[in-house]
Amino acid sequence: QQRRGRLQLPSIGSPSVCCAAMRSLMMTVLSIFAAGAARTLATEATCAASGSGREHMLMQVRPAQSSSVEAVSSDVVSHGYKSRVLVTDEDADAGSERLHVQSWYSLFWCPPHSHQNEAYHVPLYSDSFVPVLASYPPGNQVVTQAIIVIHGAPRETEGYFGDMVRVVHHQQQEGHTLVVAPTWADKACSAGAWSNRLGAPVQHDYQAPYWTSVRRWMYGGPSDARNSSSFDVLDTVVDWVQDKYPHLNRIVVTGFSAGAQYLVRWAAMSPEGANGVTTRRGLPLRIIPGSSSTFLYLSEERPNSACVPDKDQGQYWDCKDFSIPSPADNCDSHWNKYPSGLGGLHKGASSPGHIRYIADQYLLKHIGATSSSEVVQQVRARWATKDIRFLFGSRDTLHCSVGACSSDCQHMLTGKNRLQRGLNFMRHLEREFPGSPPVWGIFNYGHHHVAAFSSPYFISWVFPFDNRKYKVTDRVVIDTGAWKGDFVNRFYAVWECIDICESTPGCNSFSYYPLLGQCFLKD
Repeated sequence: QQRRGRLQLPSIGSPSVCCAAMRSLMMTVLSIFAAGAARTLATEATCAASGSGREHMLMQVRPAQSSSVEAVSSDVVSHGYKSRVLVTDEDADAGSERLHVQSWYSLFWCPPHSHQNEAYHVPLYSDSFVPVLASYPPGNQVVTQAIIVIHGAPRETEGYFGDMVRVVHHQQQEGHTLVVAPTWADKACSAGAWSNRLGAPVQHDYQAPYWTSVRRWMYGGPSDARNSSSFDVLDTVVDWVQDKYPHLNRIVVTGFSAGAQYLVRWAAMSPEGANGVTTRRGLPLRIIPGSSSTFLYLSEERPNSACVPDKDQGQYWDCKDFSIPSPADNCDSHWNKYPSGLGGLHKGASSPGHIRYIADQYLLKHIGATSSSEVVQQVRARWATKDIRFLFGSRDTLHCSVGACSSDCQHMLTGKNRLQRGLNFMRHLEREFPGSPPVWGIFNYGHHHVAAFSSPYFISWVFPFDNRKYKVTDRVVIDTGAWKGDFVNRFYAVWECIDICESTPGCNSFSYYPLLGQCFLKD
């Protein structure tokens, strides 16, 4: 920008001038993101002044490992998208009469911007379709595992798809692993526009359902043109991959951020994955939500106020004090209403078109529950049979009141930042299902889906290796143990590190840096 005469940088002088220049640079970088640049600028700078008028500014915009805008660190700006589509939601939650407004840049393109050759149609109902990207064409006879990855609030399907394909490639598992990325569109999209690969029963004029409201698709609500649940979309995609890829023997469904919020609620309500952790057709199904902003509590209890301090308590936060909120703290008696709890889902509790009404209709269709007690009993029983594993970022700690995550009353009862909320929810599950502790892991990063999908936990959960003697542990200091060799000259898959350790005398463990694929062998 300086070379083009669009940005004038002063010589390094007073700290305030330096900070002003860096702020200008930050705004330039963010404006490039807003314009949809395919690659991010990369810089890392700290600017501080001494004295009484101290200024601090930390800017971290990391090199893009993905094509999605979420490459911006949440420490700089939480989902820094300016408003192109203004989303209002009159019935989101908490019983509030105020309008909930969220602003996002839409990153959904119809036709796809950069993955036209991977675009396919999944028939939905009798006259519509789900836009999906798939790394192998339907009918492939080789793939044995499918990863279904769910986008975030800006509907960045192509970014998530490309990033997951790269994770699979780095682990050298692409020979038998299918990646599928469905879209909950936010604008009209016809089958003819999405892809030229048409076939019965999908016709050119079929339309994809779309949700201009982020909350509606996240929480299982109706699309703009049809009173049917967004949960139907994922159910249909799970069926489709089993129909079209005959040699699949397991399915993983994962989502991050808004996709994780959707996945937590779908996992609780969908018949998929229940009764022995399999799909309705009998395939093993694993569900991995990453860095969800909100959770669906399965009882009326919530963390006590001591468990939700305003300050960050870090990744070792362990608070086990829960109770039913008092009248002064129960969000006008709406603390347990869906989507934060199971209240309000029984028959007749909500009016048609409301998110809770549509979610209740979905439950009624699949489990037949009509009373509040039946809903709670059957959803809890279904949850207990599923293989659900959670991921949280160790630095995903930006306070929700500044826009990093939902600041609605009933969600603020569960924690003040994403990490705190996630750890409190793990304690909730421990209380509700004693003897069956939840499975979860922490990756060393902030709110970044690539870091989550590249983490040792995710890799060990998704890619099953024959060698079972190795177990993923909590984060350790890299210098622990006697050195047996470093392998950092290229990207190594986890299974390669295992093979190297097995063939190295005295090697009994190794540290793994997933973003760069580096192995550090120890005794």
